[in-house]
Amino acid sequence: MRIALAQINPVSGDIDRNTARIIDAIAAASSQGAELVVLPEMCLPGYCIGDLVEDLAFLEANERAMHEIARASRGVTAVVGFIDVDPAMTNDNGTMRKYNAAAVVRDGQVLQRARKSLLPNYRYFDDKRFFTAGERREAVDVPVAAAAAVPAGSDPGERNRSAPSDGEGTARIGVSICEDMWDEFYDIKPLQELAAQGATVLLNLNASPFYPGKRRIRERLIREHIARVHRPIVYVNTVGAADTGKNIIPFDGESLVYDAAGRLVAIGRQFEEDLIVVDVGGAAAPRPEIPLPPDDHDRELFDALVMALRDYMGKTGFTRAMVPVSGGIDSALALAIAADALGPDRVLAYNLPSRYNTETTRSIADRLASAFGVRYGIIPIQDIDETVRRVFEAHAHPIAQNLTRENLHARIRGLLMMAESNDTGALLISCGNETEIALGYATLYGDMCGGISLIGDLSKVDVYRVARYVNRRHGREMIPEETFRIKPSAELAAGQFDPFDYAVVAPIVGEFAEHRTSPEALVRLFEQRALDPARFRPDDEGRSVYDKYTAESFRAIVHDAYRRMRRSVYKRLQGPPIVVVSERAFGFDLRETIINGWEG
Repeated sequence: MRIALAQINPVSGDIDRNTARIIDAIAAASSQGAELVVLPEMCLPGYCIGDLVEDLAFLEANERAMHEIARASRGVTAVVGFIDVDPAMTNDNGTMRKYNAAAVVRDGQVLQRARKSLLPNYRYFDDKRFFTAGERREAVDVPVAAAAAVPAGSDPGERNRSAPSDGEGTARIGVSICEDMWDEFYDIKPLQELAAQGATVLLNLNASPFYPGKRRIRERLIREHIARVHRPIVYVNTVGAADTGKNIIPFDGESLVYDAAGRLVAIGRQFEEDLIVVDVGGAAAPRPEIPLPPDDHDRELFDALVMALRDYMGKTGFTRAMVPVSGGIDSALALAIAADALGPDRVLAYNLPSRYNTETTRSIADRLASAFGVRYGIIPIQDIDETVRRVFEAHAHPIAQNLTRENLHARIRGLLMMAESNDTGALLISCGNETEIALGYATLYGDMCGGISLIGDLSKVDVYRVARYVNRRHGREMIPEETFRIKPSAELAAGQFDPFDYAVVAPIVGEFAEHRTSPEALVRLFEQRALDPARFRPDDEGRSVYDKYTAESFRAIVHDAYRRMRRSVYKRLQGPPIVVVSERAFGFDLRETIINGWEG
């Protein structure tokens, strides 16, 4: 059977556009001889749509569009992710039952409405809030060319059987949706049930987010399933960006086809739309095995952020972006991502110096903008700062705290950048990284201003690594070498430098945020010299965490980071949405409360 994997980029909530894109993909697949076209999970309504799933008019439009797609599927079977509604059944709160489902359609007919059985309720996945779990897993017969037909196996009922046309046979497929394949901690095993019903090919529709190393996890899972059921598995993933309000989620594509022997025989492009057409099972000749692409941590992080920024802006109507460049490593990387995502002609960089900014960082900012070819402006803020302080003290009271004076600098910069954003329509990019956001070392209404937190899920260590990759990618020094060597500083006061050993504090924050490791558990791992070596790497001088700290000094830095992280929740909750590129990010992915007396 010739199967097409249509790895498309839906727009959340845009049923008309998604319908047109789905119909185009079906036509393209049919022109290449495909008999079956598989599209991603909820590709018709979009996967991240929040409470729009409760809107009756939206649900009706989703149903009408599904039938329009069915009518457009002439001579080819399509499997399309959509929302199935059962108006005859209600939930405990009186609302209609809704299902995350896949419609199997052909020649104007709906052959099956396959409903997702396993509903995730972790990270930013909220299926249990919106959907009812499917109660049955049923294989379905679909028409195929007679030469490709395979025995149908046991009959799951007339509801799932279609009569073949002249010259056609049937093939039995098993349709599952995303979590249905990730069944390790569930009693229900959808893929095994579908195989037991005689499905000769198992299809899995996905909206599976990216993080580095995800392809290895997918491969292991698929091969484990094949070892049990001995069926080919077709895994179709969406691509592009969606959001939950507090997080922007990149989907990486990389749709996969594994044969019944567990060999990878086809793979879609990463971070791009793709159409993969492959002969699977039946009389098809065995295809050669292809290798899974090697992991490239820094390149994949960069590409994910580039795609997320470009797609997010395209879907929200922004055409230009703006980056305040300080001469530090964070804003340098943000500018590099923006220039790659949009092109230099659509990116504007500003330097906003005060008397505390050194000639070194001013020079770096100038050379950085020049290297990337973006428009560059300088707005000195010293006079504004002095005027604000003078007016405040004349009409309120003398400023008593140095922190207040320092934060004025950051907030004046935020004010000016938001003014530029308002005036030009450019999206302001916030340049804080995960480590500084966690520790509260970012000024609310200052450098946290912006419409997107582009690198807010990269640790400070990852920022340096990915910035190094930028120079390798270009084959020359785009980010000036001094940027990597200067000691990090907010430059809000004379002689001020960041008070953290980032090589150690950044992985500590990562353990808290991604793995929810407790402070004392981290200390025990230190004492056992069992900290994750992939996180706790030697610093630039080759010193390990064990070289630099005793158990007591490590305990002090761990608890200090934990306290800072707890105290800065209120800032994070007011910050712009963070692009997710790790296994758990601040925002809707990691739900925090401001009132919390637990000290760990």
